[in-house]
Amino acid sequence: MNRHDNQTMYKFVTVNSAAATSYERLTYPTFRPRLSALDHDCSTVALGVHLGLQPIGLILAETSTERKSAKILSLFVIPEHRGHGLGKTLLTYVEEKLFQLGCLQANLVYVSNATTPALERILKHCNWSNPQLRMLVCSGSIINIKDASWLKLHNALSASYTIFPWVELTLQERELIQKQQGSYPWYPEILCPFEDEENIEPLYSLGLRYQNQVVGWMITHRVSIDTVLYTSLFVRQELQRLGYAIPLLATAIRLQLESTKDTKAVFTVDANNTPMVKFVYRRLAPYLTDIRKSWGSSKLLKPPASI
Repeated sequence: MNRHDNQTMYKFVTVNSAAATSYERLTYPTFRPRLSALDHDCSTVALGVHLGLQPIGLILAETSTERKSAKILSLFVIPEHRGHGLGKTLLTYVEEKLFQLGCLQANLVYVSNATTPALERILKHCNWSNPQLRMLVCSGSIINIKDASWLKLHNALSASYTIFPWVELTLQERELIQKQQGSYPWYPEILCPFEDEENIEPLYSLGLRYQNQVVGWMITHRVSIDTVLYTSLFVRQELQRLGYAIPLLATAIRLQLESTKDTKAVFTVDANNTPMVKFVYRRLAPYLTDIRKSWGSSKLLKPPASI
């Protein structure tokens, strides 16, 4: 896969584990371990572009367990080589590779930043769907929120409700949650409390019981040495209008405030969750450093035109 551009030779290659170190700077820290595991991780696809011996671009994708769909994890070209169609070519090549692996659809999620216009032009050129707003991505210093009046709601539950550390969830409770979800889904899969369990932060992850049955949770994950991701906040639908999710959130925040090392917090809110979006702008925005928007785009994969 070679390409000439104004007397410049760009070479597109399939990246393997041996080249992992030279490509690490071209993707997010959270994805870098995937590069060193490429030779035995069949779910990750990595394509790069060289100029001479110097890697200047990288695209990473991940196939689903059944390999029917895939998601683009990252796409990056160093600034000096942008404007030559390299991002578009990387995306096109990875689409072809994913189709060869049996994937019928590819998905991409991104957060608005300075490079968003360029990415959206690439998506348009490659016939991806029009981006749709998915999430609000919020971040801030935890100390800023310490005086928020609604934090006092951490003890506003009646005696029938109990907040407990998520690590104390019993095996029977876990099995019941999964059984109920399997027979009659009662929470969105994106709010599943069992995702990425190895990275759950036990200090601030909580459950909510009503008459000895689990009816909600606040799950957090550690994303860096000083930053906690508030991953999934959920209570049963009939309790949502009563505001019972807020005491869970308030309790987790108060616990983090007691820590001297965990100074930052990040969380996302579904853009279609109108009550929570309103809560963010009315009750949280004054204490946040940043509110960004997450967008999603997708494409049905087809054989390349040359086939």
